[in-house]
Amino acid sequence: MVIDDIAHKLDAELRRDRRYHADCPFCGKEAKRSQTHFSFCDDGYYCWVCGAKGGITTLAIYTGNPVVPDPQNTRRFCRKSQEPRNTVIWRNDAIKILSSFCGAPVMSQAWQSYKPLSIDSIARFRLGLGVLPASRCKMPRLILPVFYKSEIVAFHGRAYLTDDTDAKWLCSGGSRKDVLFNGDMLHEGAHVIICENFVDAILAMQESNCIAVTGGGCGWREEWTEQVVTSKPSRVLVWLDNDLAGSPNPETYDRLIREFRSAHPGLPDPEPHGPRIATEFAQRHVPVSLYRWPSGTPAKADLGWAIAQRNESKKAAA
Repeated sequence: MVIDDIAHKLDAELRRDRRYHADCPFCGKEAKRSQTHFSFCDDGYYCWVCGAKGGITTLAIYTGNPVVPDPQNTRRFCRKSQEPRNTVIWRNDAIKILSSFCGAPVMSQAWQSYKPLSIDSIARFRLGLGVLPASRCKMPRLILPVFYKSEIVAFHGRAYLTDDTDAKWLCSGGSRKDVLFNGDMLHEGAHVIICENFVDAILAMQESNCIAVTGGGCGWREEWTEQVVTSKPSRVLVWLDNDLAGSPNPETYDRLIREFRSAHPGLPDPEPHGPRIATEFAQRHVPVSLYRWPSGTPAKADLGWAIAQRNESKKAAA
């Protein structure tokens, strides 16, 4: 069957959700046991990192197996039917729920043990602690809300307990993924940083006078480019991670692309998305630069890592 051939080609793992999970053949993001990045079944495929999506026939052709799936088997590996998670409750009471998260005991300590966030940043971005609503996970998580026009449209939760083996980041059922985090803060003349992680965006705004925006791991959307352009920023800095999906430096790219080719022979090389995003702004005549990771930077380093390194250097020099 074509689905089996694709799974073999991508060295994919069939998980409990009845979907195959693998390294993304489009951006190269590595599969992780506890996270969903790229997955597929007979219904099609989707990557939460680069946004690549399509039907299984397209994926078969891309992976060098141009075989049309058998319509008699289109449900064999698809996600099991589930009762829809109740999203109305948290949407109607989102502010009340968030207030309970923000007032949770040891909330600030929990966030600061995860990242070096100031009390002001924790309060400004309404960070909290609690059980993520409309989620399969009942463990307490670091809670991050996403606002759109003063309304909460998404709750994201990050595992922080050492014995929590569930996915690191989850979101409440019904959360919107088309909203640009901090997009409501954009204004004329702002210095805008585009990064990959919610907390990295908060750290960037904590450290400098900028507006840091992110899709939170979702593929960058054209409408977000338009949203930033329309706000008339003074400049844009695209600062993605040092990996194949982001904007790797030459040494990282060479090493990771060799590993990708070895693991997935015959597949096209994935293309980093940092240069593509920067080009979109350049074509719109917006002053833009692409952050270049210096030589010696470890693979998968992100903006938060860079901020931590800079702060360590300041302490050492003091």
